[in-house]
Amino acid sequence: MKPTTIFITYNPNIATEHTLAVRLHTIGAVNGFLMYLPDRYNSNTILDTETKQRINKADYLVFFSLGTLSQIVKQEIAYAFQHFQDKSKIIVIYDAKQGKNLEGELTNYFTPFYFNRQQGNQDILLNQIITTIFKQQHQENQQNIAKLEQEKQNSQGIMALLGIGLGLFILSSLAEPATEPTKTQKSVKKKK
Repeated sequence: MKPTTIFITYNPNIATEHTLAVRLHTIGAVNGFLMYLPDRYNSNTILDTETKQRINKADYLVFFSLGTLSQIVKQEIAYAFQHFQDKSKIIVIYDAKQGKNLEGELTNYFTPFYFNRQQGNQDILLNQIITTIFKQQHQENQQNIAKLEQEKQNSQGIMALLGIGLGLFILSSLAEPATEPTKTQKSVKKKK
């Protein structure tokens, strides 16, 4: 089974977001996820080919939005939505104290979550995110399970049909009257 692949983005001029993204990248990789960060080497303002390829390889995009949104992150979110065609695969986590800092049409491209550091609702938030992520996977798995079940039933049906056919073949050969021995059978008798 292919490991889940996650693209984590961040605003280039917000050190907290960058640090958080790098730490998550490391923790995710250690725990069996394939993790990608954006390629900020070539540009902090234009979505380059390398970053697009990393988004294309990912199953999810995650963004902790802690400051003013940069143009590059807007481009990444828009590109990811174009690629995924599913806003549940793009997760934006806001600081509840600072509130929502993304506006406009872009907000239709992702699923927002709010984290309140004072309340320490980490477990609740994680459960909400996991539920959102795995809701889609659960639906896909249910479809796959139904498909596998159908294939199993088809296979069993074919096996049953072939079994009946073999049984009928055996019965028909038993019911046939004794026939004249073939030339091969006659030659074997003569040699004895």
